[in-house]
Amino acid sequence: MRSYPIHEARAAFSKLIDLALAGEPQRVTRHGKEAVVIVSEAEWNARPKAAPTLADLMLLTVGAGEGGDLGDRPWNERHRPLGSDFAD
Repeated sequence: MRSYPIHEARAAFSKLIDLALAGEPQRVTRHGKEAVVIVSEAEWNARPKAAPTLADLMLLTVGAGEGGDLGDRPWNERHRPLGSDFAD
């Protein structure tokens, strides 16, 4: 990816768009620092929209077991009255 200072990019904007449409993103700098990247609309739309949330990842993990349901876990097999684990 080639970088252009903003004054050069402004003068050659049409050329930068043509290069981006050809699949070559173009970087524009301002005061020597990275500012923007020009990419084609197709490339922009093809990017990943968002990372999965923690809740999505946890749901995938829970469903990865054999039964895939929380009802078949060993801790659900015991039916004890609430508080019966504590000695009086």
